[in-house]
Amino acid sequence: MPFTDVINNYTNGATGTLTDVNGDPVGYTVSGTSPNTNWNGLTGGARVNANQTQSFTVTFDDPVVGAVIQMSGSDANEIYYVEVDGVTVDLQDLIDNGDVVFNQSGASTHQIGTDGSIFGGHYSDGSIAELTFLIPVTSLGAYGTNGNSGNWDYFEVGIDSTIFDVVCFTQGTQIDTPLGRIAIEKLSVGDLVTTAHHGPQPVRWIGTRMIPSQQLTSAPKLRPVRIMQGALGDGHPKRDLRVSRQHRLVVSSRIAHRMFDTRDVMIPAIKLTSLPGIFVDRADDPVCYVHLLFDRHEVSFSEGCPSESLFLGPGACSALSPDARAEIETLFPGLLAQHQESQPILPVPTGKLQKKLVQRHIKNNQPIL
Repeated sequence: MPFTDVINNYTNGATGTLTDVNGDPVGYTVSGTSPNTNWNGLTGGARVNANQTQSFTVTFDDPVVGAVIQMSGSDANEIYYVEVDGVTVDLQDLIDNGDVVFNQSGASTHQIGTDGSIFGGHYSDGSIAELTFLIPVTSLGAYGTNGNSGNWDYFEVGIDSTIFDVVCFTQGTQIDTPLGRIAIEKLSVGDLVTTAHHGPQPVRWIGTRMIPSQQLTSAPKLRPVRIMQGALGDGHPKRDLRVSRQHRLVVSSRIAHRMFDTRDVMIPAIKLTSLPGIFVDRADDPVCYVHLLFDRHEVSFSEGCPSESLFLGPGACSALSPDARAEIETLFPGLLAQHQESQPILPVPTGKLQKKLVQRHIKNNQPIL
């Protein structure tokens, strides 16, 4: 179960406080007709039936990154939909775009429908589905269809405070600078780093986070993606490169040009793991993540290959601690706002097109660089 903080009272009008990914309190209010229930060993969750007479919504006082909705089914034939910010969402689109992580435990019999619904799980096989939202959400809810009032599923909503979706390198990564390649942990604020579009640029802020072994075990999405030497093509990277799963790397190829009318695009490292030599690193050693912030979103060179710098859009900014945000704003007033008002330096295709791009490279046996 991914919850580090969970709601346990779903009666209409119930209020309370959860702790978000930054350790800050966030209030919530429950609305709807879903009664509290205990089910399949879980306690204090929401009962949602399949004819829409029982449903619920949890509304947060502030947008939340890392919100989780979990379900355990009682009838494998029922169909359920999730609402985000008051709108029924297509779960498959969100999963494809990397906005939602879908995990299961037990027999893993839940399925995502072609219409974006979720169905198929049953308590008898111990199947529990978990949907973790990597994008900020203000409200989460669920309702069911295709059944009668006697058939229902059990839902819980909470927060997974282990979510860490900021663009990071790992300690030891060699970064190109005008003075040569330097290990990232030896860089300091003000040092110049070579960038692809604006030449040498000063580092404005450096952030670090140590992930201990036990946290990697309990939260596998914190594990880095390893890109082995030469796996991207043309000898890149020069050495094995490890980055956080959402760290975007540059794809520069004729296939990209045919698909997007531009040779260079960026996609997250986790989307490249179907390529040979690129995989989630399962080592249990602690991981130290390091991220570099410039005046703008940049493409720098890590182990010789082009990849993005920290870009503080709304989601990434929410994943930084309040102290980190305050430090950046104090040192460089307006820098956070400047990032949030700008666009990525290179096009970022949608999740479905990222998948198609990688598949075409595999089919044509072409490197991405």
